[in-house]
Amino acid sequence: MISADLNPHSVPWWILAPQGTEAQAIAKGLGKTDQIYLQAMPVGATAVQSFLANLAQTWAKSEKPQGLLVMGVTGSLSADYGIGQALWVEQCQYWESGNHGQRQEYVGDRRLMDRVNHLLGPEWQIPAVRGITVSEVVCRGEEKELLGKKSGAQVVDMENTAVLAFGEAKQIPVAILRVVSDTMTQDLPDLNGVFTEQGALQPLPLAKALLRRPLAAGHLIQGSLKACAQLTAIAQSLSGALGK
Repeated sequence: MISADLNPHSVPWWILAPQGTEAQAIAKGLGKTDQIYLQAMPVGATAVQSFLANLAQTWAKSEKPQGLLVMGVTGSLSADYGIGQALWVEQCQYWESGNHGQRQEYVGDRRLMDRVNHLLGPEWQIPAVRGITVSEVVCRGEEKELLGKKSGAQVVDMENTAVLAFGEAKQIPVAILRVVSDTMTQDLPDLNGVFTEQGALQPLPLAKALLRRPLAAGHLIQGSLKACAQLTAIAQSLSGALGK
């Protein structure tokens, strides 16, 4: 995705990012580099699971990445973390009603986190938090606040556990670096139904969802722009450090 002539198997680790604005923001920051391979992935844990399983079938044993860095935006479940805050999701559990206590909790690779922190330098002070992965967008502020209290997590996303489980199965280190795009109390438009089963964004359903709640849509767009600007800045710092 970085350049047409880059062999992804020639680089030691990859960045995985949800397709669309998040992957585009990271690509903008990375620029032209032969040190990192950026791979866009679908939205949603089920779609990501299928996508990664198919991707792995294309690898020989010697070709699999030495590490996977997931980057993208996340929703906050804590008043401590506002829009634009970069966070390491060190622990993550898949969360669903009625079965959350039985799900495995995954842990990100500390050595990969330390490696990225070293590359980013002291100007980036990124705290580590606990996250949960859900199957649907959590749209109401009161839902997010309650979810944070029940789960003990500080952030919520829709892909992390799928990548962490894949990394564990394939013995590939995985680290999760997310940037907050919406606060704990912030209402969102109802974005459930704007993605296909394959995790692709559908522009028309998205436009309709935004028009139904214009104030919430405006706040979402502002938060997403700020979070994506941070993703660009982080990717730029990574690319610059690897190019030295």
